Amino acid sequence: MNKNLLFQKIRVVKNLMLKHPILTIFDVTKLCNQRCPMCNIWKTESMDMDLEMIKNHVLELKKFGIGYVFLQGGDPLMRKDIIEIIDIFIENGIRPTIITNAILLDKKIAEEIASRDVNLSISIDSLIPERYKILRGADTLLQVKKNIEEISYLKNNHRGNWSITTTVTKMTELSDVKNIMEFAYSHGFMYAIRPYITVTGIAGKKNEQLTYEYDDILEIFEYIKNRAKIENYLAFLIYEEHISYIKGNEMPECDALNYSFLMKENGDIAPCIEFPNNKIILNKFKDSKKSNKEILNKCNCDTPCFYNDAREIGFLWRKKLRIIAHFPQLICQMKRYGNFF
Repeated sequence: MNKNLLFQKIRVVKNLMLKHPILTIFDVTKLCNQRCPMCNIWKTESMDMDLEMIKNHVLELKKFGIGYVFLQGGDPLMRKDIIEIIDIFIENGIRPTIITNAILLDKKIAEEIASRDVNLSISIDSLIPERYKILRGADTLLQVKKNIEEISYLKNNHRGNWSITTTVTKMTELSDVKNIMEFAYSHGFMYAIRPYITVTGIAGKKNEQLTYEYDDILEIFEYIKNRAKIENYLAFLIYEEHISYIKGNEMPECDALNYSFLMKENGDIAPCIEFPNNKIILNKFKDSKKSNKEILNKCNCDTPCFYNDAREIGFLWRKKLRIIAHFPQLICQMKRYGNFF
């Protein structure tokens, strides 16, 4: 580990201890080649930064102590310079996770990703063509499957963690989930599910066809949780909380501005994707965090969500003793799936 990377890791640990963000959700672009009924993001204008602007903002993130970034959209592969963007973060000690629908994930891009310390997450909500078309607003399942099959030769030769994820809605069936999981494993990916979320409609748009009751999806989450207890202990801990969330139990404090924040495609910083217009000033972060505390607490009480950036770091940090107790198991799992961290 070089000196610059070591110093960045120290900054990240310091932020974690101080309850300051270590993760940035970067909406690289709002442009998207799908029209999911659960999303409003593609409907808004995208004011994408060029590479020089991104470099300047990443230097600020590095100085602040950010160690991880989710590159999302829209779809980040809509940008032709996505590999250059990935490299900017890596060069500054910030590990990227690229979240894509895989329509544009060809061999060339996959090989570039595989050769770098970057995680890859592909969204597939069904392997049933008619259902996929409804859930993703585009008839692209065959193209996505073909892309994944054509890059499966990389399954033992990528440096980051590669996964396929499914958003579970009222339309989701356990048999479909099992088929997606088998497809993921057979092509060298780990597998995860997430609950469909609606809050204010900025990111998670409410759709009656997708909105579930707890009993609609309990069997799915229980099945995946029990698999994860053996295969992926960190995921098992998260699924425990997923089940608590979909039951409607009271949620602990949100991660927004504690462990994460949003960077919009134009470089503005905001607490999370539900409050994109609440601008955060990094060199006055304590004041910004204080001024947003009330609205974030109210959101967490009135309309709690389970976005990745809103829950997972805080949940895992609070369960660090359980994680330490299973550390040998986790090391083996990271060797199998690739180290996310």
